[in-house]
Amino acid sequence: MEVTPELAELFGIYVGDGTMSTNNIGRGALLSIAAGVNEKEWLEHVANLFEQIFRYRPKVRWNSNVYKIQTGVSKICEFFKRAGFPAGKKASTVRAPKAVMETRNHVIYKAFLRGYFDADGCLCFERNLHGRYVEYKKTYHYYPRILLTSISRDLIVTDIKQMLKLIGLQHNTRERMPGKKEKHKSYVATITGAAQLELWMKEIRSSNPVHITKYQVWKKFGFCPTKTTLEQRLAMLSDELNPEILVKK
Repeated sequence: MEVTPELAELFGIYVGDGTMSTNNIGRGALLSIAAGVNEKEWLEHVANLFEQIFRYRPKVRWNSNVYKIQTGVSKICEFFKRAGFPAGKKASTVRAPKAVMETRNHVIYKAFLRGYFDADGCLCFERNLHGRYVEYKKTYHYYPRILLTSISRDLIVTDIKQMLKLIGLQHNTRERMPGKKEKHKSYVATITGAAQLELWMKEIRSSNPVHITKYQVWKKFGFCPTKTTLEQRLAMLSDELNPEILVKK
């Protein structure tokens, strides 16, 4: 299997947000990738990847409170199965495809990480409430963190850790016990600090406006208020909304 950057990114997306199920009579399969209400534009990008790789473009549809692309094209479903993604539940066992890991190629690793980050990663900004910090740091969400989380230990602790190490991104991995709203133990790779965020956006980048606008707000104002919507961040970037209004002091 020849792994191109486009295919590696699509694999990362599928690892994060993809599913494959068989139909009611056990024949054929249906591959789906779902995204949130603010991610239609990003799903159009995902559809572009399908078109570049398979010469087939799935439609982006609104379905059960999410945007979704689906395909039952047998050649595409079989291709994903050969890559190591069988139909059925995958959350606790999913890994980066062997074909991706064996490349040990910076470009391929970056593309996979971009896909996974856009599908299932988190970019957040935190305050520093402890210690002798200036009032600014206690008030504004200025300190960036990228979180890559999964209940698949091997995906985070083995595959993604290896990719981040080869690329040269400082990070740490940890085990997180389930909380009140979580049923399973999870594993988290964390990239922290302004320098590492800048390196991520330079080397790995993002194709998802949800992440991009958070980064752009932070770059413009030095902080990004928590729990903002995509519409609010776009308004901040166009100077239609003052982010200070959303800061709880």
